[in-house]
Amino acid sequence: MLLISGIWIKYYFLIFIIYSLLGWIIESGYRTVLEKGRFVNSGSLFGPFIPIYGFGATAILLIELFIGSFAFPVQIIIFSLTATAIEYLTSYILEKRFSMRFWDYSSYPLNINGRICLLYSGFWAALSAVQIIFIQPRVDHFIKNIPVQLQLIIPIVFLIYFSLDIFYSNRLYLRFTKFLLNIKELRTKKISGEIRIRLQNIHPLNEMRNFMRPLNVFPHLREEFSESMLHFPGLSTIPHLKELRKNIQNKIETLNFENNNTDMTDFKNICKDIIKHPEYQKLKDIKHHDKDIYTHNLKVAWISYLTAKKMNLHVHEMVRGALLHDFFFYDWHVKGAKDTFFPHGFTHPFVSRKNAEKVFGHLTPREKDIIMKHMWPLTVIPPRYPESFLVSFIDKLIASKEVAKDVLNGRKNNG
Repeated sequence: MLLISGIWIKYYFLIFIIYSLLGWIIESGYRTVLEKGRFVNSGSLFGPFIPIYGFGATAILLIELFIGSFAFPVQIIIFSLTATAIEYLTSYILEKRFSMRFWDYSSYPLNINGRICLLYSGFWAALSAVQIIFIQPRVDHFIKNIPVQLQLIIPIVFLIYFSLDIFYSNRLYLRFTKFLLNIKELRTKKISGEIRIRLQNIHPLNEMRNFMRPLNVFPHLREEFSESMLHFPGLSTIPHLKELRKNIQNKIETLNFENNNTDMTDFKNICKDIIKHPEYQKLKDIKHHDKDIYTHNLKVAWISYLTAKKMNLHVHEMVRGALLHDFFFYDWHVKGAKDTFFPHGFTHPFVSRKNAEKVFGHLTPREKDIIMKHMWPLTVIPPRYPESFLVSFIDKLIASKEVAKDVLNGRKNNG
């Protein structure tokens, strides 16, 4: 009896490993295609495993032992309900552990507490049918052909690895959720020491990439982070940015181009091939905060020009990157206007770079980085060049001023 139990435990542990890996392959592949070729390491663990798929597949196979005589459609319904229950339980445990939700189906029809919904239950039903009909016979054959010694060694090695991965992933998510919760509380003008240190030391890219990885994995966390960043007042409290903010803020007042007495010949020469292009002229008709994208981009480019000249940076590339940082042709205020699933704040840098390369051809690495990183930290990986960081910073300052003006104009009109 003990021998039989041991064999079954090894078998189902291998089942758990294989389906956790297959789930990671399916989800990472789907997310990579969805995000237009940018590889996404899906799942909350560092390694290529998503345990919820392993638990779901193992539970389905164990239940099949008892309902194998049922009609196949009935079996699929039971499998779907089982997987849905596991998803609900996982969501509940994660929320209790980390004090926030990692996914939320509240906007989907027929959902229960935002943790599960009918659409994803349908996905689980389809996956369980594919598992039973196509995948499981091959997995079973594969396991039976693994040498007996390896059937014992693999689970032991995986158990050690899995324990370590869970430990370090758990630590990462605890730190990240604490970070995000602190960001959300910045509306009260407070900034934690941890956030200040991380913003002051953005050079260890690998460490920051790992720290911000949850944003890649869970789109709902992106939305939470994006919303919180709209209320981010803490940048002015960081010593090495305080003086820069003050200088740039003073320059923003010189943005009336028609009445500006400053010699703008050099600036106009850098801009002319971009701003006179028919495709770029279309930006004048697309709303952006208080005016339009064209005006916003020109403001960011002008302040970038002044800053680059003063700091002896790459003026030409900084101006061109600033002009193209928002190069998309939809009004993001209008629901359904964009063609991407994820929030505008995360996707439009990719769209802008793609449009810029399509319309204006080759971009330098610095110009690409300016466009792709101007929404940092939403874009997770920090800017690579000083010009990229400054454009990101200038864009936020100007956008804040435009949003404030838009709100005030709205109040006046409503009044």
